[in-house]
Amino acid sequence: ALATPVATLVGLSLGAKRGILFKSASMIETMAHADTVVLDKTGTITQGRPEVVYATVHESFERSLLYALVSASKHPISRGIAEYLERTETLGALPAFEEIREIPARGIVARSGGMMVAGGNALLMSEAGIEIDSHSDKSLFYYAVNNRLVAVFELRDLPKERAAESVESLKKAGLRVIMLTGDNLRNARAVGSALGIDTIRAELKPDQKVRTVRELQLRQGTVLMVGDGINDAPVLAAATCGMAMGVLGTDAAIEAADVALMSDDVMKIGDTLRHARRVRQISTQNIVLSLLVLAILIPLAFGGTLSVAMAVLVHEFSELIVVANGLRAGLATNLRRA
Repeated sequence: ALATPVATLVGLSLGAKRGILFKSASMIETMAHADTVVLDKTGTITQGRPEVVYATVHESFERSLLYALVSASKHPISRGIAEYLERTETLGALPAFEEIREIPARGIVARSGGMMVAGGNALLMSEAGIEIDSHSDKSLFYYAVNNRLVAVFELRDLPKERAAESVESLKKAGLRVIMLTGDNLRNARAVGSALGIDTIRAELKPDQKVRTVRELQLRQGTVLMVGDGINDAPVLAAATCGMAMGVLGTDAAIEAADVALMSDDVMKIGDTLRHARRVRQISTQNIVLSLLVLAILIPLAFGGTLSVAMAVLVHEFSELIVVANGLRAGLATNLRRA
């Protein structure tokens, strides 16, 4: 009876002390069986702080109007544009919007003083019938006024420190690593190449990410999805096991996830998987030991070789061994603090 609960409870306790919160005990077992890890790009394996490295202005435009537009969004790209304008421009009074709407995985559109303004990715521009050039290995933000492209911003979001090391450790653990992103393919490939990720799915809408993960579950088995962003909640909920990075993670992503990391250290992903596997290994050892003891004691007791009292005594002693072994799940074994 104590074979699995002791190791699991001790494993949950150690995880919490190290900033790894499992929302249910069953998620330790589920994660231990993971054979595929799917990583969101922005904010998960990159720093989530895109910086403008180049801006192309096609037509003159009011900077304060663009600043007001991007300031209404919490997306990292929008924050990057806002910070760039703060550094490079003298911004006047911000205009008011009669209407403003954020479109997931596309951008943001608004109406101000009779002008329609839109800022976002290539998909948003394409849907508005605006011709663009999307050949860049950077993240691209397009700004249009009244359906005319007036500016393009190229942003770079650097990989997190030790992100490549984290990916390599996951591969060595026998896991298939895949990156999903809504960003353009050239940028995704550049990031994937730098981190050693070969399988990349880019330019995905939130619903396409969900479908991709479900397809992977059908073909691969147990899929761990790691994300943190505004658009990650649906795909985290769809995966066999969803993991949210805590420091940069949005409330929606953390709520949808099965495991929450209180740190944005990418090495924690591999740490958590190894911890789950170790807890499962100890639980398996306890189950085998318990069954072995029962397989020996029951025939001996029925055959009269052992008295009932002696059989009970031996069984209780084996339970103490199971408890002691289960407590090993609380040993730190390279599990980093939050």
